[in-house]
Amino acid sequence: MTTQPLLTFVHISDTHFHPDPGYIEPVAPHSARASTVALIEAVNTLPMPIDFVLHTGDVVHHPQSGSDYTGALALLSQIRHPVHYLPGNHDNLALFQSHFLGEPDYRISAHYDTQFAVNGVQVVLLDSHAPADESGAFGYLADEQLAWIDAICAASDARPLVVGVHHHPIPLGAPWIDTMVLTNGMRLHESLLKARQRLRGVFYGHIHESVVTMRDGIAYFSAQSAWFQTRTWVGAEAPARDTLQNPGFNLVTLTENDTFVRFVRVPMTF
Repeated sequence: MTTQPLLTFVHISDTHFHPDPGYIEPVAPHSARASTVALIEAVNTLPMPIDFVLHTGDVVHHPQSGSDYTGALALLSQIRHPVHYLPGNHDNLALFQSHFLGEPDYRISAHYDTQFAVNGVQVVLLDSHAPADESGAFGYLADEQLAWIDAICAASDARPLVVGVHHHPIPLGAPWIDTMVLTNGMRLHESLLKARQRLRGVFYGHIHESVVTMRDGIAYFSAQSAWFQTRTWVGAEAPARDTLQNPGFNLVTLTENDTFVRFVRVPMTF
């Protein structure tokens, strides 16, 4: 019997666009621009129908002006599928909304939370970008955001549910990365439990590697970065570099009964 997909989407994250095409940091053997170009080509040539692409944040690397986002948009609009975006801790939330998403001033909000439906699947995206006056790379959900997702999860709704966020809601057991966790992620998890029977997965970025965490029957999937990768071991006090620095993404397919997440690495010549 052939299993027909309800939905197939590509999960990308952490493009870290920089206006300098050759910008490189010691942690990466290539520029973010070069690896993102390779990733876009890989996504555009996938041999199956793609319903949309989910980008879970850190679109731009330390943005200084709106032109940083218009440059990122010029590059990322080469993706041949609809793309839904979240901001990350590196993003400037106001510039992200105005210069990247094209929102007018009166629609610029303190939290960029959205939801949409595709092929009978409900997709909810939560902005975990911490308030601008906070320091550090951690994430945070305001009370009104938590109330919003709690109402969604408590509703009588039979549709499959997908949730996206930038930061990891569940600590990874590694001190160095858990200083950058979603600080009230367990409150989010408690709300998600109300929709556990229909929740197909929580998809996030931020950590630059592929990790699957299971907590109380809920699966949390991270995506590798479009730029460089790290490795996080339980108990690790400091980050380690992945020996394979190719960019990567997740290919996610939902069927009536199953959620398939395939981890894809993108070939590059350094």
